[in-house]
Amino acid sequence: MTPFESSRQQFPRGFTIIGTGRLGSSLALRMHNKGYQIRSLYNRSLESCERIASVTETEIFGTFPARPADLGDVVFLCLPDDQIGPFAKKMGVVKEGPAWVHTSGATPADVLLPLSPDGSGIASMHPVQTFTIRNRESAFNQCFVTLQGDPGLCVPLEKVIQAIGGRPLMVDSRQKTAIHLAAVYVCNYMAPLFAASQDLLDDNGLEVRARDLFGPMVRQAMDGLLSHSPAEVLTGPVLRGDTGTIDRHLQVLADSPKWEHLYRVLGKATLELAQSLENRNHAADDEMMKRFSGT
Repeated sequence: MTPFESSRQQFPRGFTIIGTGRLGSSLALRMHNKGYQIRSLYNRSLESCERIASVTETEIFGTFPARPADLGDVVFLCLPDDQIGPFAKKMGVVKEGPAWVHTSGATPADVLLPLSPDGSGIASMHPVQTFTIRNRESAFNQCFVTLQGDPGLCVPLEKVIQAIGGRPLMVDSRQKTAIHLAAVYVCNYMAPLFAASQDLLDDNGLEVRARDLFGPMVRQAMDGLLSHSPAEVLTGPVLRGDTGTIDRHLQVLADSPKWEHLYRVLGKATLELAQSLENRNHAADDEMMKRFSGT
């Protein structure tokens, strides 16, 4: 029996998705296209909900569930972190109701305890992925999806994840938060780095977009990072022990204290990584550390 067939038997009434933003709409489309029934959809913006309902052939949709009978066997709460708890309290315990699953990366499953005080039938299911384009269902391909909560629910959800092309990963609540934190470093924090890069170009009279100027270099660096350890793909003045270049960088940053602070923090972290490599010039490393520490 395939993961799809097994999970369809486990959840014959299909699924409900509450929150049809980027993740919720992508999940709805992906599940529909893989053969699952989307029993109902809900969202604060009825327009967004209606649009996804028409594509997924979902007849029950609205801004809030009107009755328990309209819910599928599993309800996915694709809501912002600060809305999950209030929703659970507002909804309360639904007698003989569905299983409840939220998709937050950092929030543990126990935020759903108002829906099930004994902890049964509640879980967190978080795709370790960005959904920057609405309805980008292909983002689930080979995407790790963490599962945390009631094992009796997480085990059959593994089959759902496999059926939509993902890679399930069972975690506890601390591991779940650690994965989300680690993802922030490698994904979210790239945006301010590009912002810093663009500001420096603008401040120095360069009429070029950072993404155009550095795109090929960033892609090359990312290719390296996805196939080698971080230390192995280091390049630049820190790796070379080039204190003269670092001094010139700091001179340019003298009028940009925000970006100067970021440069020093990242420079120190880069130096510590470089020091794990063999044949380092320790005297040059000491000089660089003084500069990054502001001493």
